Amino acid sequence: MQITVSASTVPSSKSLAKDLLSSSYAKKAGFTKVAEKATTLKTGHTSCPLDAEEAFENASAKLTLDSEVVLCSTSQGAATILSGARSATSTTSASPPKQLGSSAIERSSPGSIYQIYWLRGQTVELVEIASDLPAGGARSHRAITSVEQRVLASAALEQDRLPG
Repeated sequence: MQITVSASTVPSSKSLAKDLLSSSYAKKAGFTKVAEKATTLKTGHTSCPLDAEEAFENASAKLTLDSEVVLCSTSQGAATILSGARSATSTTSASPPKQLGSSAIERSSPGSIYQIYWLRGQTVELVEIASDLPAGGARSHRAITSVEQRVLASAALEQDRLPG
């Protein structure tokens, strides 16, 4: 899905939400509850005006799977968003799936949050696994497990296969 710089309208929330992981996929991956319904927000950035995201959690509510897409009007805008993610997060010992292309990066954020970012045309795609999420409390950092790593990589590949 792409918009041009001169476009007067942007895709609807429903059309951008189609680029997110489906709840049926999330259930197959062990995330049985929708923690945050698919939402589309205006970002406030001229070159990347829309962001869509959805979050799922496992039965114990200790692990979440997030799916996000940032729609940009230019490839340069998308590259800028990816560069910002690279500088705001830390590297991990894992590598993202090669099928996501050379732009793909795997990163971690404070508190046991692991993400894979990649460019897909003029969009920045993101999947994230966050673990040990106490209600309203600080997150303790721990390494991603091999099972979580496989789920994260599989989710990235699934999202990349969506028609978006």
